[in-house]
Amino acid sequence: MVPKKYLYAAIAGISIAAIAIAVIEFLPMMGKDNTSGQVAFLDFSYDEENSDLRTNLASYHINMTKPIRLSSAADVKQYCNFITDPNKQALVTYCTSTVLKNTQGTLGDITMVGTPDVPGLVVVALQSNPLMSNYGDIKTVFGVVLNSTICQCWDKEHPGGYQTLSDMMDALRDFHINGKKPDSTTHTIPLGNKHFEIELSTNDSGYLWKLLVAK
Repeated sequence: MVPKKYLYAAIAGISIAAIAIAVIEFLPMMGKDNTSGQVAFLDFSYDEENSDLRTNLASYHINMTKPIRLSSAADVKQYCNFITDPNKQALVTYCTSTVLKNTQGTLGDITMVGTPDVPGLVVVALQSNPLMSNYGDIKTVFGVVLNSTICQCWDKEHPGGYQTLSDMMDALRDFHINGKKPDSTTHTIPLGNKHFEIELSTNDSGYLWKLLVAK
C-alpha cells in the first residue's frame, strides 16, 4: 500500500485544476432528476470507466495511471472539493484521480467525484503551454472522455450547432485568445442524456482546459 505522504504528493502534483474548478457552478452536477426526483448520478462505476478510459487513451499513446482513491472525510474535503454549492458538495463522499501523460510529459488529470458506489461528476483538467503544442492530444482526450462517459453521438446531435468537437474547441480557443477575460466557457451543453461543459483559462503556465461531464 502506498504511504499517505506519497499519495498526497502525487495528488498535489497532478491536481492542477483543483483551485480553479472549485469556483465553478456546473448546475446539472448531482442535481435532482426532473422525472424521478432522485439525485442524478452517472450511469457507470468508477472502476469500469477508469478502466475504459485507460484502454481507449492508450490507443492514442496517452498513458493514464491507475486511480488514486480518496474516501476519508478529511481527504474528500481537501482533494474532492470542487463544487461551490454546499448542498451538492455535501453529496460528495468519494473520488478517484488519475494522471495523464503524453510524449511531452504530464498532460493533467481526470477526477471523478460522487459517492463510493457511483460518480456524479467527471472533471478533466489538462494544461497546455502558451503555444498549445499539445492541443491535438487535448482534443483527443476530450473526445475519448465524451464518447465513453456520454455517447458516441456527436455526429447525430451536433451539440451547440458544431459539426465536430474540434470545431467547438477551436471556437472557444479563438474566443478566449481574442477576449480580455482570464476564463471562457461554453456553458452547459446537452448531449445524449447528459450534459457537458468546456472551459478555458489563462494561467502562469499557459492555458488550462477543463471538461466537466454530469447527468
